[in-house]
Amino acid sequence: MRNVLASSRQSVLLPALILLLLTIFSILLSILIGTAGFNPPSEFFKTIIFDIRLPRALLSALVGGLLAISGVFMQTLFKNPLAEPYITGVSAGAGLGAVVAISLFTYSFSFTPYILPMSAFIGGILISLSLILIVRDAENVHLRLLLVGIALGTFCASILTFILIRYADRTVRSALFWIFGSVSGAQWIGVYFSVFVLVFGMLFGLLMHRHLDALLLGSDEARSVGVNVTSIQRSLLFFATLLASVAVAFAGIVAFVGLMVPHVCRIFFGAQHFRLLITSLFLGMAFLSFVDILARVIISPSEIPLSVITSLVGSPFLIVILLGIKGESLG
Repeated sequence: MRNVLASSRQSVLLPALILLLLTIFSILLSILIGTAGFNPPSEFFKTIIFDIRLPRALLSALVGGLLAISGVFMQTLFKNPLAEPYITGVSAGAGLGAVVAISLFTYSFSFTPYILPMSAFIGGILISLSLILIVRDAENVHLRLLLVGIALGTFCASILTFILIRYADRTVRSALFWIFGSVSGAQWIGVYFSVFVLVFGMLFGLLMHRHLDALLLGSDEARSVGVNVTSIQRSLLFFATLLASVAVAFAGIVAFVGLMVPHVCRIFFGAQHFRLLITSLFLGMAFLSFVDILARVIISPSEIPLSVITSLVGSPFLIVILLGIKGESLG
């Protein structure tokens, strides 16, 4: 077993290093790009870099990592290749929770650094629990998960739209652009919070990676090798929802990252969770960093919501997955 683990760690070293360098490059590129250009002698250069561009570059990468790891956890929990925060409606639930907090507790985003993640988590966990209750023991779990996720997401989006219309005279209407994914107002508190939660979630995944591998074999097989299935499933639900909710709280609803990134990493690096978690983390960070760069430059000086770009890529990706599903498991 030790030899297998050592081999796994060695095999992931090179791809992880390449993806890490790609992530660093994307962050540096994000810092260099902006409507004000890159002019070190400028009087406001330090303010532009450290107060605007750097937190934005870091937050976009962190949100990509949060969504990618959340997707890994959800797909393992449901043993379903379609499970991810956006498709399951968890992102919509978290978005609804965040907007409710904005409309009820404050007139400005600046006063809600702690309320937003907490409210988003409550909204996300309610959707996750509803999904588990409805989907469990379903005959066609892939189709049921997709349909129920769409229904729950649409339900949350309807309530969210009502809130935006009802409180149109308040700054909650400024959440409209944010709901479709944006890190334009990134602040350091969001970066710090995201780092903490992402490290917390990654530590859980890496420490429990053999248990997560066992879950893909089925609950009975996992129990036979000493895995406390109920405890691991509850932990997966908690961390998957927490990671997605923090991403939504600080960047709005970003579609399909949690679906695409784990799938790509499984294809190129395998389904073993130690490799999958590390490669998904860095690929998710690099991917959303580049998406944010595109969102800023395509129609500069205006911006495109992140979900517009991720959906253009993710929708065909989902169709391909649906065409290839024949009831097989992730393992």
